[in-house]
Amino acid sequence: MNSPQPFSRHLEPQLSEALADTPVIVIQGARQVGKSTLAGWLADQRESVLVTLDDPAVQAVALSDPGFFVTQADERMLVVDEAQRAPGIILPLKATVDRDRRPGRFLLTGSADLLQVKGIGDSLAGRAEAFDLWPLSQGELARRTNPEDFVTWLLETPAIADSERLVPEVVLRGGYPEVQGRSETRARAWFESYATRLADHDARELAGGGYSDQLRALLSILAASGQHEVVRARLARELSVAENTVAAYLRTATIMRLITHVPSWGRSLRGRAAKRPKTSLNDTGFAASLTGFTARHSVSIGGREFYGALVEQFVALEIAKQRAWSATSYRIHHYRDTDGLEVDLILELADGRLVAIEVKSATDINEKAWRNVERFRDRFHDREVIGVCLYAGDRSWRLHDWLHVLPITSLWQHEGATP
Repeated sequence: MNSPQPFSRHLEPQLSEALADTPVIVIQGARQVGKSTLAGWLADQRESVLVTLDDPAVQAVALSDPGFFVTQADERMLVVDEAQRAPGIILPLKATVDRDRRPGRFLLTGSADLLQVKGIGDSLAGRAEAFDLWPLSQGELARRTNPEDFVTWLLETPAIADSERLVPEVVLRGGYPEVQGRSETRARAWFESYATRLADHDARELAGGGYSDQLRALLSILAASGQHEVVRARLARELSVAENTVAAYLRTATIMRLITHVPSWGRSLRGRAAKRPKTSLNDTGFAASLTGFTARHSVSIGGREFYGALVEQFVALEIAKQRAWSATSYRIHHYRDTDGLEVDLILELADGRLVAIEVKSATDINEKAWRNVERFRDRFHDREVIGVCLYAGDRSWRLHDWLHVLPITSLWQHEGATP
């Protein structure tokens, strides 16, 4: 049974604030992450006209008379769901905004990066602000009143507190709203249907023919790798296509917000830093379902390695989700160099400080778990580095003024606790 109530989204205050000073707001994210629900809630808070381009009749009007379409709301806010289906509305929308720059005139949603869709005639620079909506964060799933903000909490609070252990079911469930409350079997069936529809319909519509057969295979290969550096030549061999075709597939999946990339942190004092980003699917539940991975596999000898990759992906995704509402500005990277030093996540703060994070799926760890964080700090001694080792256990402790060992669950269970 599905959850009886829609989940509140922590991004809503930022969207409401932006609607108060910006003419065009864009909510973009993968299919079924909750864009329409959120847009409908925002529409209910003000006078508005809500239309969806999933409706063939509405889409026909948008395609045949885009000038009329964008002016139909008069003084009210026009909410256009799945706006990427009619890219021709963008130029008339720009023209009407240039004539009347009142804030909150348009709210668009798109199951693709709207401004990268073929046929979009303008970037709407200076007129629009785009927000990424991810699958539900763990704080949203827990229906937290106050949005979780791990990075700000880490920087501002001096003491320590324990938390709960991370259980595999949390990682393998992921954050797509539709699978919450479903059985493991029914969740897997939903994801299978979801991936097939994306490949057979959405990708074909977005990028033309030839994508249907390979996009499904691409998603499965990426799902089986957790968060990793993609080597296009190797991926091309696995898909039996040309390397430039792989690049096109990856671009399409990125535009559809199905995959995400963590860029490398580019500075290296010794050796040469890797430049490839780490790539993964946008949700660990999606990845687990496409690979048939279950909680039972996570405790098997053969499944531990893949589960570890999923846990690293899970942490990176949770931190990326929180970035949208965090009180602290940061950019997310990974680090690897030719000397063999690798750190799972490097968060670069606006003031130049770095948060170096190692992620471990084990419930018991020793000093080897945070050794790379210490090596990273020693190597970049001219930067202030805050070290964190996140693991699946429930105890917290601080080794030095700069190094914390914390449960992974502290990413969202930190309210009232202190690291």
